Amino acid sequence: AKPQGRGVVWLGYDAAHGTAYLPFFGAATEGAPEPWRSHEGYQSKFSMKVAWWAFNLVNQYSDLNFRLINQDVQAEAHKIEREGQASVTAWEQEVAGLDEEAALAELTRKSNKFAEAKLAQWWDLAGHIWAKYARNSVTYNESEIGGEDAFGQAYPEWWLQSPEVGFTTWTRTGPFHGVLDRPTRPAFSARGAATFGFACLGCLVVAVAMTLAHEAGVRKGRRCSAPMDGYVAQP
Repeated sequence: AKPQGRGVVWLGYDAAHGTAYLPFFGAATEGAPEPWRSHEGYQSKFSMKVAWWAFNLVNQYSDLNFRLINQDVQAEAHKIEREGQASVTAWEQEVAGLDEEAALAELTRKSNKFAEAKLAQWWDLAGHIWAKYARNSVTYNESEIGGEDAFGQAYPEWWLQSPEVGFTTWTRTGPFHGVLDRPTRPAFSARGAATFGFACLGCLVVAVAMTLAHEAGVRKGRRCSAPMDGYVAQP
C-alpha cells in the first residue's frame, strides 16, 4: 500500500510459472484495457481479443517440453516485470507536481498503455516459442549451419532404452506396453496381514474390557440408588 491512492496491484493471468505480472493502480480512474474486460472469448472459446488467452496459450504450449520452453517464458516474464517496476517509479516521479485527481488519471493512462504493449509482446512470445520448438526440434534461425538443432528435443537415451517404457521392445505382435524392471510388491503382504490381525485382536480386547467395565458401573449405580428400609444412625 502507498499513500494518495498510489497502491499497485501486480496482476498475472494463468499459472504463476508462466505469466508476467503487470502493474495496475488500485485507485485507477478507469478500468483496465479492453482485453482484460472483453467477453469476446472465454475458456471454451479462443479469442485474441482476450488477454487471458495469450498467457494460457503460452503455458499450454510450454507443457510439450517444459524444461526447455519455460526457460524462454520466464526470461521474457522477468524482463517485463523489471521494466514494470522501473516504469512505476518513473511514472510517480513524473506526476509528482500534479494534484491528486490529475496524477491518478495520468498514472492510470500510463499503466493501461504499458499493459497493452506487454500483452502484444506476450502474443509475440507465443508465436516465437511456437516456431522455435515446433517439429520436435529447436530452430534458432534460417542459416544452414547452426540454424536448427534436430536433436534439441530428442528423448533421453535412458528413456528410449528403458524396458518399462517399451519403446525398443514393441513389435507388430506385441508387447504393446512396457514391462517393469522389478516386480511390484503385493499391496497386502503376509507380514502386513499379520500386523493387521494383531491390531484387530487388540481392538477387540479393548472393546470387551470397556463393555465389562460399563456393565459393572451400571450394576453398582443401581445398588447405590436402591431405597433404604430404615434409618442409619450417624456418629
